[in-house]
Order: sequence, then C-alpha cells, then structure tokens
Amino acid sequence: MTAPDPRAQLADRSIGVGTTVRFAMLVVLLLAASGAMTLPVLQALRTSDALGCNLAAGVDPYNIGNGPALVSALSQAVPYLACMAKYAPPPPWWGLVGLPVLLSGVAGVLFLVLPAWKAGRGRVVPLETVDHDGELRRLLDALAATAGLARTPRVVVDPAAASTGAVVFGRNRRPTMCLHGGLLVRRNSEPERLRAVLLHELAHVANRDVTITYVTVALWRVFLAMVLLPYLIWEGTVIHGTYFESGAANWPSYLPATTRGVLLPTVMVALVYLARSDVLHSREVYADLAAVRWGADPRSWVVTGPPPPGSALRRAAGRFLEVWRTHPRWELRQNVLADPAPLFGIRPLSMFLAGTAAALIDSSVLNYVSPYYLSGGWLNQTVFLASAVLVTGVAGIALWRAVAHAVLTSGRVPSGVRTGLWLGAGMAGGNLITGFGSGAEWFPSRPQLLLLVVCAGMAYTWWVAQCARLCTRAWRGRTLRPVMLFNLAAAALVLCCWLAWWGQAGAPYADGFWFSAPGVQAALRYDFPGPITGHPAMLSAITAVLPPVLNALIPPLVPAGVAVLWVVPLLAWAIGPNAATPRWADGALPGTGILAVPPGDEVPRLGRVLWPGLLGGAAAWIAVVGVQAYMHTWQPGPQQRGGIFVWSYMAWLFVALVSATVAAAAVAVVRSGPYRLLGALIAAETAALTGLAGTLLIVSSDGCVQPLNTLGSGCTWTPAWQLLRPAFPTLVNGTLVLAAIGAVLTAAVGSICRRLRPSRAWRSARTTAPLKPRKAAPLKEGPRAVRGLRIAVSVLCTVAVGIAATETARQVRQKVRIVTPTAAQRSTQQWGGVADAPVSARTRAEQVHAWYRLGGHYLIWHANAHSAYFVTELRAIAAAKDVSMTSLSRVRPTCTNLSRIARWANGSYFRIPDPQARLLWQQFGAQAWKGSQDCQKALDQHNRDLFVTAAGELVEARKSATAVKNRVDKVLLDDGYSAPRHPGWFFTVPPGAQ
Repeated sequence: MTAPDPRAQLADRSIGVGTTVRFAMLVVLLLAASGAMTLPVLQALRTSDALGCNLAAGVDPYNIGNGPALVSALSQAVPYLACMAKYAPPPPWWGLVGLPVLLSGVAGVLFLVLPAWKAGRGRVVPLETVDHDGELRRLLDALAATAGLARTPRVVVDPAAASTGAVVFGRNRRPTMCLHGGLLVRRNSEPERLRAVLLHELAHVANRDVTITYVTVALWRVFLAMVLLPYLIWEGTVIHGTYFESGAANWPSYLPATTRGVLLPTVMVALVYLARSDVLHSREVYADLAAVRWGADPRSWVVTGPPPPGSALRRAAGRFLEVWRTHPRWELRQNVLADPAPLFGIRPLSMFLAGTAAALIDSSVLNYVSPYYLSGGWLNQTVFLASAVLVTGVAGIALWRAVAHAVLTSGRVPSGVRTGLWLGAGMAGGNLITGFGSGAEWFPSRPQLLLLVVCAGMAYTWWVAQCARLCTRAWRGRTLRPVMLFNLAAAALVLCCWLAWWGQAGAPYADGFWFSAPGVQAALRYDFPGPITGHPAMLSAITAVLPPVLNALIPPLVPAGVAVLWVVPLLAWAIGPNAATPRWADGALPGTGILAVPPGDEVPRLGRVLWPGLLGGAAAWIAVVGVQAYMHTWQPGPQQRGGIFVWSYMAWLFVALVSATVAAAAVAVVRSGPYRLLGALIAAETAALTGLAGTLLIVSSDGCVQPLNTLGSGCTWTPAWQLLRPAFPTLVNGTLVLAAIGAVLTAAVGSICRRLRPSRAWRSARTTAPLKPRKAAPLKEGPRAVRGLRIAVSVLCTVAVGIAATETARQVRQKVRIVTPTAAQRSTQQWGGVADAPVSARTRAEQVHAWYRLGGHYLIWHANAHSAYFVTELRAIAAAKDVSMTSLSRVRPTCTNLSRIARWANGSYFRIPDPQARLLWQQFGAQAWKGSQDCQKALDQHNRDLFVTAAGELVEARKSATAVKNRVDKVLLDDGYSAPRHPGWFFTVPPGAQ
C-alpha cells in the first residue's frame, strides 16, 4: 500500500475539512426542532379554544386547504389575534427562551457526566494497573509529542473488551483514551498495529473532534428523552382523538397534518443519524490520514473481510447500509489511504441532508415563535440568515475543497450544478415534510413553484463553484482561507435573501395566494394619484408584473445580496490571474513547479466582461431616450400626468433598462470562457448601474428637450428621486434584481447551448494527451488600459456598495418594527386575492355558532338593544310634545354607544361567516356609523334637519340589526343548536372589548 498523495493535504492546511460546521448544523437543528415539537405539547396542557377562533374567522377545519384559510385569518388579524390571546394563549413569554436554555443546560450536565460514567462503570481500570514497567506510558508520551499535543491524554483500559481498538471520550481539554483489552494482548505480536491505533486516537484529540462529538451525543439523548418521547405521546393522543373519539368522517382532510406530525420526528431521527454518520465517516478517515502522516504503517489497518456482494441488488443494499454505519468499513478506509481523492468529492447525500436540515430549521424556528405573533422583515431575515450560514458552511466548503483539489491536480473543475441539484432537492423535500408552502394539503396548490427551490439551489452552488475557480486562479496569498471566508460570507448573504424571499413570498404563492387586481390598482392610485382608466393592456401588464417585482424586494438585505453577487467576482477578476504557481499552492506542493492551466481554463481579460456592460449601459441610455420620445406622443395635460400615465412610463423604463442588461449578459456569456455566470452577472449589473446613471440624468432634466418631454413641461432640474417618488427606489432596486435574474437565466441558456453544441476546440481538449505544466497567458491590455479598467472597477464597486448601504439603511428605518395585527389585516384585505372556499351547511353553522358564542352574541344584543332604546327615547320625546334640541340631547349617549357598536361591525370583530348575515351586519355597521355621527354632529350644531336625517338612518340600522338577529337565530336553530337567548348581560364580551 502506497502513502497518500501529498496533494491531499491541501485542503487540510489551506481550507479545512468542514466537519465542525456540519456538527454545528446538527446542534442547531436539534435545538430548533426541540422547540417546535415541545411547544404544542405544552399548549396541550393548557385549556384552549383555538378551534373556536378558527371557526369564527371562517376557517373550515375539515378542509383547511392552502390559501383560503391563511387569507381568511390574516384579513381579520385584529380580531383573530385578540381571540387567540384570550382563548388559546401561548405559554409565558419566558418559555420562548427558557426552553432552549433548559435543554442546553440538561445536555451540558449530561456532557459533563458522560465521561465520568464511561470511566467508572467497573470495567475500566487505570493504565498503570496493566502497564507495570511503564513501557506503554513511554510509548504514549512519545506518540503524543509526535502528534503535537502539549500533554498526553488520560488513559484507561477496558480489560473485558476483546476487540483490538480504542476510543477517546470526554472533551478536548480533558480527553480520556480507553484501550481495549484485545489491543494490549496483541501489542507484542503486532506492535505496528498498536502504534497505528494509538496515533489514530491521538489524531482525534489533535483534530479537536472529542468535544463536538460528545456534545452532539448528549444533546441527542436529551432530545430523545425530553422532546421526542413526550411529543410522540401527545401525537398519539391527537391521532386517537381525531380518528377514534371524534369519528373519522372527515379523515381525508386531517390525514396530511397527522401524517406530517408522525413523519416529522421520523425524518428528524433519520436526518440526525445520517448526518452524524456522514460526519463521523469523514473524521475517521482524516484521523487515519493524520496517523499515517505521523508514521503509522498503513498496512496495520489491513483487515480481511468478506468479498463484496456479487449482484447489483446486493451492492445497492450494501451501499445503503453503509450510509447508516457510524464507522466506515475497513476496505473504504484502505482505499482512501491509497488515494485520498474521494475526500475532495462532494457526496450527494451530504448536500441533500444539508438542504433538508435548512428547511427544517427555518420551519421549526418560525413555528416556535408563531404563537407569540412575532413577525417582521428583519426578524425573519435573521432566522433565515442562521440556516443560510450553516448551509454555506457545509456546501460552500465542500465546493471550495473540490475546486482547489481539481485546480491543484489539473483535474476537471466541478461546475457545482449537480451539487445544487441535490441541495435544492433537499430544501424542496424539507418544505414538503414540514408543510411549508403546502398548508394542510399533501402538496402546494402550485407545486410547480417547488422547482424554483431546486433551481435556486443549483444557481447558488454554481455561483460558489465559479467564484472558487476564479479565486484559486487569481489569489496570491499563502492560504485560501481569507478569500474563501470572504466568498462564503457573500454566498451566505445571497442564500439568506433567497430563503427570506421564499419564506415570505414564494411559499405563500405556492400555498395559493395571489394578488387582488383592485388592490393593486388602489396601490397604483395611492402612489401616483390620477386616472388609471384607458390603456387596458398596459394596466393588465402592470397589475400582473408589479406585485412579484415588489415582493422580490421584500427581504431587507436584497440590495446588499445583489451587490455582493457581482462585486465579489469583479474584485477577484480585477486582481488578475497568476502567471506562476500561487503561493497557496506552492506552500501545499513545494517544489512542484508552475501550476498547470488546462486549455480553455484561463481567466479571460477583464475587458471582455466590462466592455459589454459599459456598452449595454450606453444602449440603455438610447432606450430611455426612446421611451421619453414615445411617452411624449400621448403626454396628457399637467393635471393628468399621474395614474396610468406615470406607471406606463415606469414600466417602459423597466423594459428599457432590463433589456439592455440582458443583452450585455448575453454578450458576456460568449466572451467569458468557463466563467459564464460570473461574466454575465458583472456585465448585466455594470449595464444596470450605467443605465440607471443615464436614466437619472435624463429624467431629472425632463422638460428641457421638447420632443422628449414626459412628466415636465418646463426646463427645470428636478432630481429623479423626487420626480418619481415614491417609486424611484423600486425602479433602482427592481432593475438591479431583475438584471441579476436575467444574467443567471442567460448564463444558464448559454451553458446549455454550449453542452448541446461543444466547439471543436473543446472536443479536441477532451482527447489531448495529459497536460504539462505551463504558464497562464499574460494580460494583453497595455498599462493604460489596465489602469483604466481598474478605475472603472473601483467606481462600479463604490457605487454598488453605496447603493446597497443606502437601501439597507432605508430598510432598517422602514422594517425594523414588528408587523402589527392592524397592518397585517389592512395589507391582506387590500392585496389578498384568494376567494373563500365553499363549505357545507353543517360547517357553516359551526362557524356561525363559534362567532356567536365568542362575542357575536354580545354585539347582536347591544345592536338591537341600543337601536330599540333610541326609538323608545324618540317616542317618549314625541309623546311629551317637547322636540327642542335640549330634549333631543337625551339620545346622545345612545348615539355614542351605537357608534361603538358600528366600529365592531366594521372590522374590530370577526365578520359573520354566513354570507347573508354578513351583508346585513355590514349594512347595519354602515347605517349605524353614519347615523350616529350625524346624530352627534346635529346635537353639537343644533341642526334639526340633520337630526331628522340621522334618526331615519338609525331607524334603518335597527331594522338591519333585527334582520341579523333573525338570520343568525335561523342558521343555528336549523342545525339543531338550542334557541339563542338575548339576555341583558349573560353573554361573552368580544376579545379586546372594553
């Protein structure tokens, strides 16, 4: 057996293995899932009427579906949250933080107790008990010094263990090595094996594997005992009550939710076990490599095992069982010692598990805080940032290792697309498992949107792989760690923006939500008052396109994410490729000469990606001038330049700018060589910034060139951000975001076409002889050209960072607050476009009964009592034949009370689930509000005519209140409920009422 390839040491010294990040993901996943699984158990211990609140809100519990239930609740957020706070309150606020702290504390105690328990079970004895002459102690001290340890770990012996192995437990600062009795028995006959085993265990200590391993073990056992077991008991009671006690007439509607309730812990157990096994596999192999590097004989691990299975089915079964083993088979470890190249490959299982874990972490954390109604742009962004950092640590480091190894060995550099396919599939699968985007159904209403998740994973890893490929060619430092960390920080920011968009906009889209056309048109009128009639095709296009563009800008870190998406590779490109072996590679491979650069893998000149962007910006200027000239042809009068006119102007500006960026990206794809994605992004964003600069000048000087006059008529300088306020930030950010999306799509199309029709040079490169080291092609630009391009790079980066900083600061001011129930209700009522789902007569009666008993009874009685009292007072005044304003002022308190009741009828309490009663109740609210306001105004102004009008309105309100009472009584009586009573005070006050 040969020694391992020295080039395998590259990632160990320059990048790192990345197993610690994977362990960290396991810890975060366990804590997040623990909170989400414990919370419903704690809520079950409290008296709750959450079902009543959902019924009163118009939710069908037997067919919750996707969008309708969500919109029904959010469009009544004020009464719904008040109802839940009163009848289904969450555990105390301190439980939000206390539960993770409790679990972590118990796991910490167990972590400290485990080593003492393992070392004091009665079978373990100190090393001195069996090492009478101290020979073994001297050997251990020498090997510990070889491994670079400051002191030798504590050593104990398990005489009863017949195996020839050892194990390390405890923590990094106080490790304990346990030697098995069989190993000591054969130490004289197989001294090299003893040395190899000891070096292997010392490698675990040197690699600092001990603490994180046993922290995970402790947390896993706490999860099983304190979280999983109570959760399964609770889930069993839920299933028993749903399908056996309450009957299973509507069991199909409950099946997805209850299946997920059982599937979630199952997937959690499998996910944690598989991820832990995958990490332990890697750590065992790296411990073997370290032991060999310190002088262990690789032949010491040669173990004769059974021959591999013969049939394909048995081989597949063997591979399946292998992933569940906590230690790799000896044959695999021997193969890695001979050729460590597989260590730098990317395992699909690891990527799939990382994607699934990210989806589970996001869903668990959001579910954990949801009963406390905490929501907001920055709060959600923080949640998604945690999972983005963990996924980037797992997938990003794996990609960098693979790329660095391929560059070092002149192998084929991975594109990252296949890695992203598995990562995206894991995220999509995690969404299906948790129901995130599916509601209470098996699949989302729009399942095709899950393909966006897979495509996003592929684009993300493609970008990381290309950045790694570019940086390894251009970086001149002694180690890749700084540039890798910088790139992965940018990757985490980009992924965080995607996850936040999916959680806040993409998942609701998949769930069935869309936008109401009247709501969009109302928003258009609000931003730019004016008529929106005419030009129906343009209005339809704006109504369909504007909401998705606005939603793409929801995550507050989107401006920063778009900026780093192209600024990071632009900076690496500006450094320029190395003409000789980089220092990081020379340090890993001393004396190997100049690093080989395969044909077609050279970094193209910077001008090949910058010039398309600059020319694209010039084209955008010309297109904007054309838009001005076109809009001038139907320029209305000064008072009519709002509404549809200004929004049409904005739409055509978008078209002009985005078209120019896509054209620039297409040219850059052809000229960027293997860096198509990065070249397309740089060119598109350069064109976008240049085009926006020209647009700023042209729009600000609107009115100075008569054939181009659009919004202005006179030649005055009005900054574009004032002229187009409040839509100017949408124009800037929307253009930059759409440019990035267009660049990714253009690069994808270009890569697909390249694969379908490879060039002759590419085909010949695939069949040529092995590569010989050669120098990279020097830059062809002259000094002045290089200096000019670098100045352009500096200006572009400064502008991009400035825009990102400005917009992020603006987002901080606007979105730092938690979303209030009133804001959520108003937004959903305006924008929500999901129709109410039809329900059965029995369910409708249950909904009306819940509405009635939770507060509707109170309101109906008061509406009838006060309106009847108003009429009684008027009759008494008429009988006394004293209709002076002083006598009429006796009804002022009644008018005030009716105005309060009208507020509850107009949105402060749930709307009545029955459509007929709802219309009557809304009619009462409008009549009572108008009449009560006129009544009070008439009394204040001593206006008899207005009082007569108000009296007529309140009399009509009384008729409506009586009709509401009769309709609600009929619905309840027809379904077998007891006759509703309307006493003076035996009723429930609505939630939130004073």
